Amino acid sequence: MPIGNLRLPRARAAALTAVVATAVPAPPPSLSATATAAPDDQRGWVTGVVVDTTGAPVPGAMVNVLPPREVPEAGMLDETTDRWTVTDARGRFRVRQASQDFLVQVCDHDTERPWACVHPSAADHLLRYVGPDGERDSWVQHTRLFDASSSDLALGTVELQPPARVEGTLSGARFEQVEVMRLDDTVAFHGATDGAGRFSIEGLAPGTYYLRAGGRGTVPWRSEPVTVTADRPAVVDGVLDRGTTLVGTMVDRRTGAPARRTEVFLGDADGDLVASRPTTRRGTFRFTGLTPGTYRVGVLRRGGPYLARSVRVRVAAGDRRVDATVPVRRGATATVRFVTDGGRIDNELRDGRGEVVATNLGRDNGVATYVGLRPGRYTVVAKDGDGYATRTFRVRGLRAHDVGRLRLERPLLTLRGRTAPGAVVEATTGDLCPPDLPPTYGGFHEISDRADAQGRYVLPGLVPGDYMVGADAFPHEQAPVCHEDVKVWASRRYDVPLAEGHTVTGRLVYAGTTRPVITGIGYEVTYPVGLPTNPTGEHPARIRTRGASGRFTIPRLPAGEATGGLALTPHDEVSHPSLWVFFPSQYGTPYWLEAEERPLTIDGDIALGDVELTLRTGAEELPHP
Repeated sequence: MPIGNLRLPRARAAALTAVVATAVPAPPPSLSATATAAPDDQRGWVTGVVVDTTGAPVPGAMVNVLPPREVPEAGMLDETTDRWTVTDARGRFRVRQASQDFLVQVCDHDTERPWACVHPSAADHLLRYVGPDGERDSWVQHTRLFDASSSDLALGTVELQPPARVEGTLSGARFEQVEVMRLDDTVAFHGATDGAGRFSIEGLAPGTYYLRAGGRGTVPWRSEPVTVTADRPAVVDGVLDRGTTLVGTMVDRRTGAPARRTEVFLGDADGDLVASRPTTRRGTFRFTGLTPGTYRVGVLRRGGPYLARSVRVRVAAGDRRVDATVPVRRGATATVRFVTDGGRIDNELRDGRGEVVATNLGRDNGVATYVGLRPGRYTVVAKDGDGYATRTFRVRGLRAHDVGRLRLERPLLTLRGRTAPGAVVEATTGDLCPPDLPPTYGGFHEISDRADAQGRYVLPGLVPGDYMVGADAFPHEQAPVCHEDVKVWASRRYDVPLAEGHTVTGRLVYAGTTRPVITGIGYEVTYPVGLPTNPTGEHPARIRTRGASGRFTIPRLPAGEATGGLALTPHDEVSHPSLWVFFPSQYGTPYWLEAEERPLTIDGDIALGDVELTLRTGAEELPHP
């Protein structure tokens, strides 16, 4: 089951500077706290004039009317919708209201992409949001929406603000990325230095940030917090330290020849990977940015022509350079030729313990050569769409072995059994269980169609081996599960029962009020890592709030100890729209919404009630009407 649901800890902003929690006032009685709807043919208009800080009209500005689901978007509306327009020569606009309650967004119009706002770094004005709370730099500063109505809404003048800028020189940083960080340690903006280390990052909303850079071949750098304003740029200078440089050579210990174009790995004292790079044609390598400590350098991963071997390197405070020579030994090779009627060939080489050594070589020409083998017993397993074959052989010396021809003619195996109705079952010789630990990939991976109404599944096309077998019934109510080391040496039955999941419900509200959050940010439940019942990467245990109600319902939760909090970490594999959440911050601004994390004991359904969100920034208390 693909890796996912790995929660990264969030550093506390209090370590940097005082962070102010802003009390949010109650709405006046005339304004709705939840989204309403107006029929499309009865929607009113929104009118107004866009001006700059001098009062001069801003022609060509983009004006968008955004209901809850679209509030955080930077323009990017369908060109055919009538909920966006561009101001005329006198800065005037007239645009249709949404059919739901809404905010009004004003930005510089991207003439090359008529449906979008100009990227903040290239804009003359900040993105502006207008609502019952007034005009604000970010949607997270808003706590109410305009009522959708058949009556026209006259906004009067909307004053666009100039962006702030931070500039400076980061000595030693040639074409390096520089990140502008909020004081909750999330990225607010991206920039870069030029060849001389100079940078100028434009498009920021005024506020307090810090900058960071390095960490990829240099020592990580971060600045002190800095407050930027629109009146004058903030200036931040620094030095990007290259740290200690490790210079080395990898040589063949038998011949003394350099190990050319070979991947060399740098690991920490435990061998966990820090960096890697290929050696030069002379067998040399260089790693920079090391800090004091103990490292291992050499062949730390299988897959190349040389056997795993590393040497220990110690870096002391004040060292500018350390040297290392890594003697390595070339492993044996084994070549096999697959005989097939055509089609894709999946194959893997397993060692004497059944662990996968190499996968899917020789797909193009039907000849696989496995390299870097130690003496021992190995098995090649291969299949095409019609059949499979295996061949066991022994490597007795570090030389080339010809395994011969392998005809793929034995009938493929079938795994069948019962699971939850509608669940998907997958089996792989790689280890994807638990789903939130680093996966080990194998050559064979089959996924079933959904089980039938009685929970029966059939998974054909397997070859003999040890499998991870998992099942996920999303979007049904059962919690997922994965099983390691399932033996499949012949067609067999294997049931994957799923436990009924539990549900967590609640409502996100602004702190000190009963007012619900205005847009679709999300809530998430996370579990200790390493459990076979943990949610998968495609279907993490999170959900988007419903419209502007603030309400959320997270089903399918396995029993156990867990933690609830705002959805903050990205999940690139997420596949279902209900799990696509907006993060509680906006690019280019220093503000964020925060909720206290809450320990949960999930042994039944849990109703959290109102979960309070606090508006935070690194600057002084935010103004509200």
